[in-house]
Amino acid sequence: MSSHLAHQAAGRTGKNGFSSAEAEALEERLAAQKLGEVVAADRRAFGPVSAEARRQAEQDW
Repeated sequence: MSSHLAHQAAGRTGKNGFSSAEAEALEERLAAQKLGEVVAADRRAFGPVSAEARRQAEQDW
């Protein structure tokens, strides 16, 4: 880790320091990977999302 990055992180870590920040980052990365796996499985099972379905979802959002 660069000293610049370490300095920036030092002011943002919790009471457990870098270990808690690293654990949080790992949890986020694993969740993102799992989401990617779920999306890929849905695409295999159901095909891509149609333009109409995307438009409707964006409108409902």
